[in-house]
Amino acid sequence: MLGGEIHVRQDVGFAFVDTDFRIVQLNRTLAEVSKIPPEEQVGRTIAEVVPEVWAQMEGTYRSVLQSGKPVLNLDVTRPRDGDSDRRNWLASYYPVRVEDEVIGVGVIVLDVTEREEAEDLRAAVMDNMVEGIYVLDTEGRLEFMNSAAQRMLGWSEEELSGKSMHDAIHFQNADGSPHPERDCELLKVRTEGRPVQVTHDAFTRKDGTICPVAYSAAPLMSGASVSGVVVVFRDTTVEQAAEARARRELDALAWVGRIRDALDQDRLVLYSQPIVPLAGGQPSQELLLRMVGQDGEIIPPGSFLPVAEKYGLIGEIDRWVIGQAIRLAASGQRVEANLSAASVGNVDLLPLIERELRDAHADPANLVFEITETALMEDIEIGKVFAHGLTGIGCQLALDDFGTGFGSFTYLKSVPVSYLKIDIDFVRDLKANSANQVLVKAIVGLAEGFGCQTIAEGVEDAETLVLLQGYGVDFAQGFHLGRPVPIEAS
Repeated sequence: MLGGEIHVRQDVGFAFVDTDFRIVQLNRTLAEVSKIPPEEQVGRTIAEVVPEVWAQMEGTYRSVLQSGKPVLNLDVTRPRDGDSDRRNWLASYYPVRVEDEVIGVGVIVLDVTEREEAEDLRAAVMDNMVEGIYVLDTEGRLEFMNSAAQRMLGWSEEELSGKSMHDAIHFQNADGSPHPERDCELLKVRTEGRPVQVTHDAFTRKDGTICPVAYSAAPLMSGASVSGVVVVFRDTTVEQAAEARARRELDALAWVGRIRDALDQDRLVLYSQPIVPLAGGQPSQELLLRMVGQDGEIIPPGSFLPVAEKYGLIGEIDRWVIGQAIRLAASGQRVEANLSAASVGNVDLLPLIERELRDAHADPANLVFEITETALMEDIEIGKVFAHGLTGIGCQLALDDFGTGFGSFTYLKSVPVSYLKIDIDFVRDLKANSANQVLVKAIVGLAEGFGCQTIAEGVEDAETLVLLQGYGVDFAQGFHLGRPVPIEAS
């Protein structure tokens, strides 16, 4: 108290209102709400002075007068110069008594406009951040989570509030194995008070799926002690997919070098697997490509042929296979060799085959070239040209993996195909799969109608072989009849 006056904070307003809701007394801070001098407000009702505020407060005033109990910390909002410019107050209402009679209401209001604007700004920032944010207390329980975190994890803040975030989202690794809290980096932030950054981790969403994440976490300090942890994280699904693509590209480029070396160092080899006629006669053999690694290991075609096709090495590989196949055909062996789809459209391929057959004095009838049905269907016109050119030379054409292309099969009227190779998926479980039995019988009937013969791939037991013979299949190959072996040992 100075000079007989009480000095109060300028952002605190107070007033006394009687039982008729007329203003008896108020200070300038509260008077500024209506822009009317305080002396002009005294004796007037609140409804007259600030009608838009009275609509919010009337029920509270009446409650305080009737119950004689205070109502504390209610939000009151009043536009300043339009709806976009508002003031926010935190108001408390107290009954004023003389002896035991309530004679009015005392009002104390605190201008919290700036604080609420700061809160609105904070909420806007939090809600529009791409990164997820959550705050833990000293026990690892959730105190706050922004909108991005809720979207990424599928949990609402209300669902997880006060619960252990480790138990909710961080209890397992990306592969599903347990992630004990004692091994958790976030525990170190709470217990050791030091920040951490983790580039590869996993949170579990509400639906049980894994969300790959990278995160940073820092302790919230209260003096020298840790009062909580703030975690900022992002979903790294897209980043990890990009990294995986980059790794695959690097692996592919490494394979390009290995394939190039194998070609230059003559480290491609052929294996053969017998193709057995089911009605008697001499078997033929399918030539199967392998690559020999630098350490002598045998590398299957699935490891390097896709790379060779993508990076333009398949043509050179096919030419090598053709040369080897013709060499074997010249020795009197009947062989089948695989060609890629890329080579089918190569206009130089047929002249190459014809020239090498002539130079090797090989009988073209000993040579069957296999292309997949899907390769033929990629461009049926080019396939027709190739097939007619091949048969014109005297070689034959086999369609590999027949039945998987889902074509109309009308191309068989115009493409000179000698053999339909029934895909292994239709043969492998033939005994138990009635649908496959129907398909195999249908392919046999289709082949007979178009003057083709059939070869069943993937025969692995005697029972399947008996079924195929009964269906009228012409040839079979598979582990039951012979495994692939190096040409030199065949």
